[in-house]
Amino acid sequence: MLRRSSQQHTDDVDDIDSANPDDPTVFRSEHDDEPGEAHRQNPNAGKMLGTVIAVAILGAILVGGFQWIERERDVVPDPVSWTSIVTADQVTGELTLRHSDLNIAATANHGPRISGVLDGGGAVAVVLPNQVVIEPFDLLPTTIDIPRGHRVRSLSTTDDLSVVVGDDGGGNLVIVTDVAESRPVVLDLGMLTNEPNPRYFPSDIRHDSTGTLFAIADTVNFQTVLVTPSSSEPVYLPDLALSVHPRLVVTSQTVGDRAEIGLFDPNGDRIRTISTPAVRGGAITADGERFVFVTRDGRVMRVTRTSNDLEDLGGLELPEGESINSVTTVGGGSRLWVRSDHTAFIIDLSGGIRGRWSAADQMSEEPLTMLSRCSIVHADGVSRLVSLLTGRELTEVTGISGIARSDDGCLVTGVRTDDQSSVLAGEFEMVNLSGRRVLALAPDASAVVLSSDTGPVLVNVSDLSAALTGGTLASVRPLDTGADLFVLVAGSIDP
Repeated sequence: MLRRSSQQHTDDVDDIDSANPDDPTVFRSEHDDEPGEAHRQNPNAGKMLGTVIAVAILGAILVGGFQWIERERDVVPDPVSWTSIVTADQVTGELTLRHSDLNIAATANHGPRISGVLDGGGAVAVVLPNQVVIEPFDLLPTTIDIPRGHRVRSLSTTDDLSVVVGDDGGGNLVIVTDVAESRPVVLDLGMLTNEPNPRYFPSDIRHDSTGTLFAIADTVNFQTVLVTPSSSEPVYLPDLALSVHPRLVVTSQTVGDRAEIGLFDPNGDRIRTISTPAVRGGAITADGERFVFVTRDGRVMRVTRTSNDLEDLGGLELPEGESINSVTTVGGGSRLWVRSDHTAFIIDLSGGIRGRWSAADQMSEEPLTMLSRCSIVHADGVSRLVSLLTGRELTEVTGISGIARSDDGCLVTGVRTDDQSSVLAGEFEMVNLSGRRVLALAPDASAVVLSSDTGPVLVNVSDLSAALTGGTLASVRPLDTGADLFVLVAGSIDP
């Protein structure tokens, strides 16, 4: 079995400004303007001064501590890295697993006509015409039948492979999770809920970033069903889930221009209910204590599990007559991508605006997931690759079709519409691949598999220029295979 790597390391996000030196709270004695003799006549002056200094030091420590706590809450998870590669012959069904030294670690064949390989948390699943095989290199893989009309996809989780089998038009839903542990857990929603005519939509699944808790909208009974691999008993919540965390679940019911936000423990106990303006979407902070959200009219707000207060963190500047259309959680759960017709914003979970774009024509972007750390924004005929963490524009990618992206969205490939040449772009200017094709992209944008005259090669992005000019760097390594499908397995680590 491929094993997952830990994703617990995080980078602090410097969201809190230092204290304003022009606005301190300064103790000032009522005797400040009296002559020095008056002070000498006060025998307690020395004690008072010592007390003032001690209070000031304590205040500074407390302020600094609060700021440190605030910074700790708003963190960006590390990108999901990789070490293993799975190659597949889609016609014959031959599968090969290689670790970082590219030596063959395992082979398998579960049948011809492979349509895809899903990966996450160091685990893989192979999609065949009528079934999906979970952990195909295990002695006893898990096999799930694919009913007619159902599709197979994976959820954007960091620490596990979560496979969903469902019908986009609604029906029963199967989630296979805990794949990276000892044995996958199959969650069949119809069986768990005993619903005779289930109508669950894959697009309505909400989940935490690591893939341990799933909330699914039950459109038959107008409720939310919570399931987890650690329990065979579902939990039922009223209304529809907005965001999910192992310590907190947030639901919403909208009536007109108002909403009722429900805060729940994952066991179903209601913590509190708060009335707010109509909500478009939001995210729960990493510590599970706060829910930061954006309203339909562009207000950024926050609620906490310990208070009934509704905090207004500020507003987004929108064109007259516009409202917020969508809010997507990105950056591993640390950022919100907020869109109206003609504007886009990146919001961090302290309410700060990290980036803003506007356009005369309607804007759009390439599809985003919770793992996205970069996005391609299309506005007024120009396409730009931007960082979803900082708001920085990385490079222009106008005139590219057939776009494919790494899991984090920060490495992009496609074909120029003018001359049909293949290109690659990232945190560098767009590079012409000189007749080569991109066969696979690393989930963290660190490497790429390219075609070559002698067969596929694995190239570190940092050495891309040398590889394209014929360099023989150690990081440009041949894969020596006739396979036609390559996957750099997210979250994999060498055994």
